[in-house]
Formats: sequence, C-alpha cells, structure tokens
Amino acid sequence: MRKVVGAVGRNGTGKDTVLDMIADKYGVPSISMGDIVREIAKEKGIEPTRSNLNGISAEYFEKHGDDYFIRQVIERIDASDAPLTVVTGIRTYVDAKTLIDHYKSDFSLINVVVSDDRARLERALARATARDPKTLEEMAAHDAREEKIFGIHKAAALAEHTIRNDGTLDDLRAEVDAWVAERFPWLEERR
Repeated sequence: MRKVVGAVGRNGTGKDTVLDMIADKYGVPSISMGDIVREIAKEKGIEPTRSNLNGISAEYFEKHGDDYFIRQVIERIDASDAPLTVVTGIRTYVDAKTLIDHYKSDFSLINVVVSDDRARLERALARATARDPKTLEEMAAHDAREEKIFGIHKAAALAEHTIRNDGTLDDLRAEVDAWVAERFPWLEERR
C-alpha cells in the first residue's frame, strides 16, 4: 500500500504547512517539486528567486515536457518503501493528473484556500523569503504570472478536498487532523 497526498493553492495559502503537519505528525516523507527546481538552479549557479525558478520551470517544461518535474517526484516516491508520502509544490493540472493517473485512488489532492488576499500577503511576509511578494500589487502580479505559467486553478479543480485556511494555526491543524483521520484511519494505528 503506497498512498500519496499533495496540496495545491496560490502563494501564501498554507499548502506546505498542511503537508508539513501530516509529515511531522505521522513521520512520513515529504518530497518537494520546488526542491527539484532549486537543485537545478543551484547546479546552474542561478539565484533561486521566484522569477528565476519560474523561468527554470518554463524552460524544463519546454525542453522535457509538462510532466518533467512530476516524473522526477514519482521516481523518488516509487523508490521509497514509505506507506504515505506528501508532495509539495504541485502547481499544474499535468502534475495533479499525472499523480492521479499513476496512483489512482491512492493519491489525494487537497486544495488549500485563503479568502483574504491581505492574510495571504501577511503569511508570505512572515516567511521572509526573497522569492515572496512584498505588496498586494506584487502578489497580484505573482498570482497572474503563476496562473499563466502553471494554470493552478485547473489543478485545484481536480482536488478531492478543500481546506479553508482562514483561521488560526490550531484551527488549521484540527481540520487537517480530521481529514487525515477520515481518509487514512490506519495512520493513527501506526503511531
């Protein structure tokens, strides 16, 4: 039995936080599509800004196909004997569809949403990474650019579950825990 969970959503919605909660609580591995892109940037000596990483993604999609990065992720998952793996960095319909096609009902996609763009921006600012937007205008431009490159809304349409991250971290944790208990009750037995 090999199960895979991924999350999709716009910048600052808490996708990685949701998946980190699962990985940390249940001691399961996490594979980041973004890490694969960052590995390429490091090999090429390119600063890992969001714009540069988006450029690398676009270049590799053009050269190797829209499923290049997700194929790398699947290879890493399939080489593992972990019963559950979380995948961060799912952005495109192709990413989500490739995982669905490969793992069938053993793949679960969560759409993480935040109702207020100011709250998303505050979360992005709290991370304090160079790749995150600093203003609402920058965030809107970033959202438009990522939508054009990745078509995040198409991937989100494939999600089997939506988590609204409009409350506190404890609220989010409670919602994630409830979903995991329903979807993967055997995980609690392993703890």
